[in-house]
Amino acid sequence: MIALKRPLLMMSLTVLAACAQTPDPEEKILQTDRVAADIGDLTQDGQSVAKLQTPPGFKQGDKLVTYEGPGWESDKVGFRLYLDNRNALDIFGKKTDGLILKSVGRGEDYHEMSDWGMDILKVNNSLGAGGLGVYENETVRQIGKAESYSAEIIKDSLTQASIRVTHTQSEACENDVSATYSIQAGQRLSRINVQNSCVLPYAAGLIIHPNTSSIISEDTGAWRYKARYGVQSLVPDSLGLALFYRAEDITLAGADEDDDYIVFKPSVAPDYFTAAAWEQEKGGLKTKQAFTEWLEETQARLNKTYP
Repeated sequence: MIALKRPLLMMSLTVLAACAQTPDPEEKILQTDRVAADIGDLTQDGQSVAKLQTPPGFKQGDKLVTYEGPGWESDKVGFRLYLDNRNALDIFGKKTDGLILKSVGRGEDYHEMSDWGMDILKVNNSLGAGGLGVYENETVRQIGKAESYSAEIIKDSLTQASIRVTHTQSEACENDVSATYSIQAGQRLSRINVQNSCVLPYAAGLIIHPNTSSIISEDTGAWRYKARYGVQSLVPDSLGLALFYRAEDITLAGADEDDDYIVFKPSVAPDYFTAAAWEQEKGGLKTKQAFTEWLEETQARLNKTYP
């Protein structure tokens, strides 16, 4: 019996060594880049840069930045922000879980369907997919002109991407306005955190398209949501949009001809989430019921994580 101890020990060590050399699937996932932040400078042939500021005289429509502003994406969805007086959010619907932004807007028409997907939201005069605006004369509107606009990538790791956008001397706010836009791997949510005050109340909103219906959360916990679902993509097919916000942070929730909106209290620096769920997304939410269930699950998670 004693003679068996050494072979058993050697066999155990061999098994442990083999296990140690076998790649851990979870570790492999964590080592894969699943988010990206991108600012493409068209004056440098669309090269991705860490920071960009608009020059004097810049106006909406000037071909300075790929897809008109900075972008950030997870393996589920891509966002882009109009780096001008609109400050509205648009959506890149993704049919792949690979990263695509650093190749978008460099010669192709991203309004046409491709292997990766396409731009799927028409923003018009709205705040788009949860963009930041202001509330004035009982109306929610886009934030408007500033002396200049800048975007800077402040984080681009394997699992989180963040971009800071600054409106220098915003006319509506009478000072500089900076906001950070972030996304994490595996998420449809993008967090928006505003660092500056404004003489007007801040607002956030979702565009209202004709073929959509409103979904409003139950009044449970610290977090609430407003959402819209229906055939509102440019494909056209089904797309869900949502805002998640702390109930104590807002003074008003309503809707007008352009936006389903919330208005923040004057004393509050907005800190909220926006989200998009496209039916062609890989593993996407293909029905209103599935989208509603995801909204409720996300509300519960936020109430637990950020009480």
